[in-house]
Amino acid sequence: MFRKTSTLTALFLFLSYFSFAQLQPPPHLNIDIGINGGAGYLIHKTRFETTPLYNQYLIIKEVFSNQGLDYTWGMYEEDFGLRDRFIQPRFGFSALLTYGNLPFYVGGELMSSPSSYQKTVYGLSVGVGEDFYVMDSTSYFSFRGGYKFVKDFGFGSKTLVNSVGDESIRENLATFFDPKEPLGDSFGRFFTLNAGYGIVLGEQRRMRIGVDLFGELDLTSQTERESRMTNVGALLYVRFRM
Repeated sequence: MFRKTSTLTALFLFLSYFSFAQLQPPPHLNIDIGINGGAGYLIHKTRFETTPLYNQYLIIKEVFSNQGLDYTWGMYEEDFGLRDRFIQPRFGFSALLTYGNLPFYVGGELMSSPSSYQKTVYGLSVGVGEDFYVMDSTSYFSFRGGYKFVKDFGFGSKTLVNSVGDESIRENLATFFDPKEPLGDSFGRFFTLNAGYGIVLGEQRRMRIGVDLFGELDLTSQTERESRMTNVGALLYVRFRM
């Protein structure tokens, strides 16, 4: 799913770059298109006994019980190596819109999900922040914070599968375990913080490369969805200014 979506997005961005270059957008409107790659650390804090994994535990418990043996939930957690946080590679595309020297921005992204690099997450963010240029304006520090909305197509069964620490069990579980929305809605609302460093390249100063550290705190009410999408990480980026 992510491969197909990212290919179409890359083609769209490629065509958009030349379209905007011909149209020449307003001089004070800054549009930065980026390619990103790095890693994210998802902290979902799921209570696994409230998920479909508990049904699997009950089946295993029954098998042990028929042999006169006891099998507790704690033993199941240990055998499967259940964890409420894990690391996944992150990569994809982003766009950042700013206007003149105003400290406001609108951002959009199509990235791999923090739950699974094979799935897609769409994001839209608004907030405040700026780039602070140093060294004769050839490099800069960036700081931004705001509110973000996401639709994460990896959140749910992929989150549960990748929470299994034992690699062989995780691979076997992935072949058949795919319940619908086992952790609730895959829509999320976040408070976001970004801090980074970059350098400006090219005679026309249209290219930027750098690193961005990010943190996204899930603000979704736990009455709507108990599991969290909170994540932190780092991305290397290449950005082109339209």
